[in-house]
Amino acid sequence: MNNVIHRLYLLLLFFIVVSSISIITVRNYDYYALPDEERPFHSRYDELKPSGIESHGYGIIGAAMIIVGVITYSSRKRVRAFHQIGKIKYFLEFHIFLCLLGPILVMYHTTFKFGGIIAVGFWSMSAVALSGIFGRYLYVQIPKGIQGNELSVKELEEESAQIRKQLEGQYRLDEIDLKKIDAIAFPKQSTSASLFSMLGFFIIGDLTLRPRLHKIIRHLHSHDIDPATVKKAASIAGERIKLLRRIQFLEQLKYYFHYWHVIHLPFSIIMFIILCIHVGVAIAFGYTWIF
Repeated sequence: MNNVIHRLYLLLLFFIVVSSISIITVRNYDYYALPDEERPFHSRYDELKPSGIESHGYGIIGAAMIIVGVITYSSRKRVRAFHQIGKIKYFLEFHIFLCLLGPILVMYHTTFKFGGIIAVGFWSMSAVALSGIFGRYLYVQIPKGIQGNELSVKELEEESAQIRKQLEGQYRLDEIDLKKIDAIAFPKQSTSASLFSMLGFFIIGDLTLRPRLHKIIRHLHSHDIDPATVKKAASIAGERIKLLRRIQFLEQLKYYFHYWHVIHLPFSIIMFIILCIHVGVAIAFGYTWIF
């Protein structure tokens, strides 16, 4: 999957999430906005109550999306026979898509009414979804090879050296230029910073990367280098900056990502247990959907 197709793929997933939320909210807003005691008098109450055909459908589809999202990603990650099927990052992106939209549909199924064991399940599900977004950000900071395998510090340093040679030879950057690029990459704080300090460094670095690179671009323009070459050099310089940052914090990133599972996994298990109980009780009391 090349970069253009990959971006279109991500854009499609984003569009599906946004359009689904928008359509359901606009379609049913007048019901969701009513106080609980007035909802039974709404003209579409039988469809939109949690056991109604529409809201019940949201719950079934949302739960199915969560289950498929977990099974596909876990299988690709843990079953040796599946290790050669596509890049793991594509499976992770699809997992995030399903496990983000799925809980949202489940929320619409509840019609924003949470109580008893369902409340425990809902907040566990919310914790799984939010920690998943956080985990995704940590995951993308850990450099990986073409098959999605984590790279060692030695491999990263070799890649960094190759980029440096390219900037020196092909794009004629001198030692002063390279020092300016590296100054953007290296943190002012210690590499043993706390989790939030490290995340702050990465987030601020991502947000300020473009304006800082712009200074280097202006400097290159002053050397009478043609605009196309400057653009390519700046792009490669940006890659080097990101790479140097990740080398600097590689061990910490792996450490925090490992312990992130300690939070994400238990909530996932609790969510699935409550989901099974909820489905079992619903079927036992005859709350079937269209089947």
